[in-house]
Amino acid sequence: MSLRWPFLSLSLLLSAPAFAEDGVAVRVRCTEKCTVTLDQKTGRRVDDSTWEFKGITPGSHRIDATGLMTRPLAGSFVTIPDVASADIFLASNKRIIVEPGSTTMPGTPQWAEPTPPPSPSTSTAPSVVIVKCRDACTALVDNKPGIRRDTRTWEFQQVTPGNRRVEAVAGVFDRQQFLGYVDVPGGSKVTVQGDSQGRAKLVETQELSGVQASKSPAAAAKTSLLHVRCTKPCTVTLNGQRRGTSNATNLTLRDVPPGSHDLQVDFTVGGKQRRAKLDVPASHELFITTSEDAGVQVTNTKPLSGE
Repeated sequence: MSLRWPFLSLSLLLSAPAFAEDGVAVRVRCTEKCTVTLDQKTGRRVDDSTWEFKGITPGSHRIDATGLMTRPLAGSFVTIPDVASADIFLASNKRIIVEPGSTTMPGTPQWAEPTPPPSPSTSTAPSVVIVKCRDACTALVDNKPGIRRDTRTWEFQQVTPGNRRVEAVAGVFDRQQFLGYVDVPGGSKVTVQGDSQGRAKLVETQELSGVQASKSPAAAAKTSLLHVRCTKPCTVTLNGQRRGTSNATNLTLRDVPPGSHDLQVDFTVGGKQRRAKLDVPASHELFITTSEDAGVQVTNTKPLSGE
């Protein structure tokens, strides 16, 4: 059964609108646990009362919301503005659209007021930049290599705040995956990825604690990466602590400090166990193969930073 209620529409006063490049990110929030569809398609549930839809084309779209036992809450068409993100709030027989950075009309309920964007960082402390690629790559920040965390992830410590050049290349001929300039705030950990048009984009920002921000490059770059390959499904334990998932054949152990470590591999089928003591150097990548017959073997070792 479809229930249509009249809606109250609020005009938006945008001081500095950000236009959508890859569609609008739409969030719909109810006052109770609900299920929301946009154009009869289900989005991603953020929590019991919030749903998210990404890549929505600006314009008129159908929104329907139901509560417990599929009880209709609201249903009508809504106009999505051409902005980067828009929030839709459902309250009894009303819908209120609030775009971050806009000014709401008098009478807007407190719960529907948009959360103000965080103030720009004024810290001058160095930051950490994580560059993630779709495929195996080599990443550079200001033409300098960082620390390879895995084949698609690079980490750069002690990055000076400001506009930084981020580039990722792949393959024997250094085919460019993406390139661009990213504004890195001070004292933060930021994640950079490439978009569909080959541009570097800042996708996540986290504030570093005082301890993290003050780490020296030498201390930050000490940990190593262990790639463990089993010939059969296995469970890997390092220093008595299980790492990764069970019944896997390929595991990557991150942030392993340098020094002596006890590696134990339990094969799921047959129950055989193989052990070895590993001498892990600082800031290196170790490739380890384990079999029931040959035991634990380190097949290759190479530095994490640079290539």
